[in-house]
Formats: sequence, C-alpha cells, structure tokens
Amino acid sequence: MSPAQAKLKEWRHEPCRFVWDQFKVTPDKWQERALNAFADQNQERLRMSLQACAGPGKSAVLAWIELNFLSCYGEIGEHPKGAAVSITQENLRDNLWAELSKWQGRSQFLSEILTWTASRLFAKDHPETWFMSAKSFPKSADPDTLGKTLSGIHSKYVLFLIDESGAIPPPVGKAAEQALSNCGFGRIVQAGN
Repeated sequence: MSPAQAKLKEWRHEPCRFVWDQFKVTPDKWQERALNAFADQNQERLRMSLQACAGPGKSAVLAWIELNFLSCYGEIGEHPKGAAVSITQENLRDNLWAELSKWQGRSQFLSEILTWTASRLFAKDHPETWFMSAKSFPKSADPDTLGKTLSGIHSKYVLFLIDESGAIPPPVGKAAEQALSNCGFGRIVQAGN
C-alpha cells in the first residue's frame, strides 16, 4: 500500500483526522460523534439525523462528510455518487452548497482533486461518475415529481445529504431509501432544527 493509499484509508476510518489534516479544525464533541458514526464500517447502510438549533455547525458537518466521502470512498470501477437537497433550491445554494465550496477551497488537496460548480461537486479525473449533485424540486410538485428528486443515483457507494429535513416532503426521502437498498456503502445524512 502506498503512503497516499494509507492516508486515504486512515481518513476513511477517522474522518476527524481528515478534518484536522485538511482544515486544521477540531470538531466539537457532537460533530466528532456524527463524523465517527458516518465512518462506522460495521454499518453498510446508515441513516443519520443531526438535530440542533441554528448555528452550531450542522452545515459544516454535512460538508465535511461529503468531502470525506468523495475523497476516501470508491474503488476501480465503483465511484462514489451522491445528491444534496434542501427545502428550496435557494436554501441549498446559499447554505449547504456554499458551505461545501468554502471548505473545499480551504484545502489544497481537495482543490486539486475536486471541482465545485453551482450544481455539482465532482472528481476532476472522473467528472461523469464521481460526484455530488445539487438537487431541487418545484414548490408545487406533485408526489410523483417529488419522488424523482433523488432518483437515479446508483453506485456501490451512495450518499444523500438532506438539509432542513423537517420540511422535506416524504416522497423525497423515500427515493433516497430506495437507492440505499441497492448499494454496498450507503448513507442518508439529514440535518434540521
């Protein structure tokens, strides 16, 4: 195993080390518990809920999880894929998606391997198959349209981030659940007040 492979394996199992190495930030205790739960290799599929008041760093945890996922998961022919959604497209753009950009920009390593755009964060060497997409749904969407919001994400490694989850319509979450049923390593991480 090369030193780079060993470092990625370490970060995969110790996401708090990833946060320190990339951003020189020590997560709060509750953030540490969330990061460690995400990395629990004994759980093939996991649903996590971050519930807290406004301001303690939920969006930072979601961003760290996403950046760890895109950096440390995958294998030859099996690239990590994910989607992020919030209560509105504007909320996603102005909060979680902006948070992803902020943290990615603070890391030379992440800036070298990932490209951030207004609708996608992807691996530079596999832009079509190694990514996190920003997803949204029309406010007036019917249940069928809502259910398609997170549809179509298939991989051995799958991650869904659901921000402001208390106001997300149930059909959106059901699509994420369906994708989790067909993956090897899958996570749904939701956050809300």
